[in-house]
Amino acid sequence: MASSTTDGYARGKWQAWLTVVGAFFMQFSVIGFMSAFGVMQAYYVRTFLSHSSASAISWIGSIQTLLDLTLGAFLGPLLDRGYLRHVLIGGSSIFVICHFLLSLAQPQHYYQVLLSQSIGMGLGMGSIFLPTSVLVSQHFHKKKALAMGIVPAGGSLGAVVFSIALNYLFNGPLGFGWAIRIIAFICLGLLLIGNLLLFDPRPATQPTAVPGIQEKPPGTLTAGRTDDEDAATKTDRTSEDPEEAAAPRPPLLDRRYACILVQGFLTGLGLWFPPSYVQLFAEQHGVGRELSFYSLAILNAANALGRILPNWLGDRWGALAVYVPCLVVGSVLQFALLGCTTTYGLVLFTVFYGFFSGTAVSLYLPAVASISADGADVGKRMGIALFPVGIGALVGTPIGGALIGHDYVWWKGVVFAAVTGLAGAAVAGSALVRGPRRR
Repeated sequence: MASSTTDGYARGKWQAWLTVVGAFFMQFSVIGFMSAFGVMQAYYVRTFLSHSSASAISWIGSIQTLLDLTLGAFLGPLLDRGYLRHVLIGGSSIFVICHFLLSLAQPQHYYQVLLSQSIGMGLGMGSIFLPTSVLVSQHFHKKKALAMGIVPAGGSLGAVVFSIALNYLFNGPLGFGWAIRIIAFICLGLLLIGNLLLFDPRPATQPTAVPGIQEKPPGTLTAGRTDDEDAATKTDRTSEDPEEAAAPRPPLLDRRYACILVQGFLTGLGLWFPPSYVQLFAEQHGVGRELSFYSLAILNAANALGRILPNWLGDRWGALAVYVPCLVVGSVLQFALLGCTTTYGLVLFTVFYGFFSGTAVSLYLPAVASISADGADVGKRMGIALFPVGIGALVGTPIGGALIGHDYVWWKGVVFAAVTGLAGAAVAGSALVRGPRRR
């Protein structure tokens, strides 16, 4: 086995970490803008789409989130055939073009914002999020959870930058159109750099196929190993134990994986309620205007830390063992939003909830990998696992908006989000006790 595989990297240290940097920049752009939707929700409700209800406006963000989380699974066959670069360039182009089209939307024209921001930009996001996440996971044999936490932290940091920028641009002399164009130019530059920094985890020269062993499509990910390692392992097993070499791959669906799928849906129902509404909540409860503007930025700054530190612990104690307690704490903290009617209360809530909501996102895919048996198709399991989260996100935030209604009865939306989160944590806990822990 080559030294590049024995030191914990599929192709080499520099290629692996440069890919992390490239994926970080790409998620900074697309996930950062998506995660700053709370600023746009408040602006749309107050001004730009004031004739539409808060629940209707929240569909813009929820459809965007659905496409971001689920589209990657449909692109799997293209990735398996070696079209990763084409998918990422295509997704980047769609995202940027629709970003500029959003800047041409007219006030009170809901359908224009829905088509450009929700559907168009959502398609671009979905073509970037999962492919970059899986690509990074393929580069690492060790420190995988840490690397997969750093990449989505880019989305959190992007949300900090974009939420502050959008607040000032929307309330400045430029207006909506040029505010969106400025952000679009920033995203264009970062996506260009990000695409240039990505490396294929497979060596440029593939080894000669071994007779009697079926080749896998390029880019297929199995639990903890690359294609080259699997081929070498199968070669050894063929010479030593033909029956073991012919052993079938583990089933795609098992009891623990089913628990994680249910947990993903329940968590998705309530996870994005605070980020979508915290700024509007602060403005309506008399918290200072400046702090209201910064509330989402503070939440996402803490969110970035929550995507790195727990993942580092997950590499040591097990991803699922760290994930479940963080889900419980994050869900309980949602009840605290009802008390955020003062400056101190709002800051404390955004810091603590931001941290644990970041963990709920960043440890989800490592948790899926941690319960996957050796030889399982982890890439496919990750893609499928994002579907229930996307469906939950699609309906959860609009349900929360409908519950608070035109009179803004906030406790109804908060209780719905917190209770669904706790239910998800309970289901994930049942997966934790169903079998031995994998790192």
